[in-house]
Amino acid sequence: MCNQVLCGDALCTTPRQVAVLVGGPDGLIWDDHQGEMDWCLCVIDLPKTLDRARLRWKQGSDSQTFVVER
Repeated sequence: MCNQVLCGDALCTTPRQVAVLVGGPDGLIWDDHQGEMDWCLCVIDLPKTLDRARLRWKQGSDSQTFVVER
């Protein structure tokens, strides 16, 4: 299973979906395959991306889910 971001009822599983959450693709911090918007979230540095967007988040108990606190 790959990383995912849970924000309210929305479950983000691709960079394209997280980009909407963080205000656009320029807010994504890539580890690999830059610009591949439909890959899994393993290509995104989620902690840095979420921090850069100034979102409060915690890592879920399964450690692959990042939960945005609103």
